[in-house]
Amino acid sequence: MAKTAELKKLEKSLEVISIGLEILRKGIGYYVYYNKPNENKRIFKIHFSNCGQCAWGSGKITNAEPGRNGVWIGPFNGTNQAKVFLNDNLKPLPSQIKICNCCK
Repeated sequence: MAKTAELKKLEKSLEVISIGLEILRKGIGYYVYYNKPNENKRIFKIHFSNCGQCAWGSGKITNAEPGRNGVWIGPFNGTNQAKVFLNDNLKPLPSQIKICNCCK
């Protein structure tokens, strides 16, 4: 029996949803926002991927230019991995590393 157009459309929609979920799964984790001009006076906040500030590593500012406005670094498997990355690469003071209040 041939599939109806409606079933084919539903099947295609489910395929698109599946692809979207796989992309989101790969982005699950913790992120840190880095902005070079502010690195010496800024707090490095660690965010979970679904945080409104982080938005899966894309941020909440839709017209931001990566590199110009700063970049989201991650995903990390946990907050400890994010802290190790920060300490090894950006060397902030311990008081400059915080967990986002929404993500605690």
